[in-house]
Amino acid sequence: MALSQSALRAGPVLGSVAERTSTELETLVGIGVTIEAAAGQTILLEGDPCTHCYRVLSGAVRLYKGTADGRRQLIDFLVAGECFGMLGARYSYGVEAITQATLVRASRAAMAAAVREQPAMAERLIERAAAELARAHEQMLLLGRKNAQEKVASLLLDLARRLGSDPARPAFRLPISRQEMADQLGLTIETVSRTITRLKEDRLIALLTPYEIVLSRPAALAALAEGSG
Repeated sequence: MALSQSALRAGPVLGSVAERTSTELETLVGIGVTIEAAAGQTILLEGDPCTHCYRVLSGAVRLYKGTADGRRQLIDFLVAGECFGMLGARYSYGVEAITQATLVRASRAAMAAAVREQPAMAERLIERAAAELARAHEQMLLLGRKNAQEKVASLLLDLARRLGSDPARPAFRLPISRQEMADQLGLTIETVSRTITRLKEDRLIALLTPYEIVLSRPAALAALAEGSG
């Protein structure tokens, strides 16, 4: 079921979220509302008019497209500090919460008015729209040109960067399941599991728990992701 109006609550949109996300898009404060979404809850539907843009404050959400045979293809997922809905007249994907998630939703009309009052805000919004487009291009490359090991290595490196872990020895908690990794990468869950085991055996990564990952040799993992490992 899509998010209902009862799931919205007005208030400062940045509130008590983590400090590392509180400095981005600060100009959205006061022109949006916060949205609480339970795991599995639909936030918006593919094809809906693109009247609002969103920023993830906590948790994780998945972006997906419907296929002609009625299935869903996971195309990306977003974590705290990342935005969607910045481009297009209609949403080219559906969005669903992976975990309990908090987002800020701001209407494009309100944002246009804010830009007129604060012209410097336009540059920030253009940067976020460009980032959304760049992620779509990266996903096309990931699906079309890389083998299974390169895909999984690329995804783990991307997660380490996006989740703000220590560059010298990145460690983070996976925000998605093995199945969701497989769906995004165009692989089977068995292939993803075998690849993660292989990376562990090669001592490129360490698994503290099934979801707690340390990139033991990030430079070697990066070389593998680029096909030169």
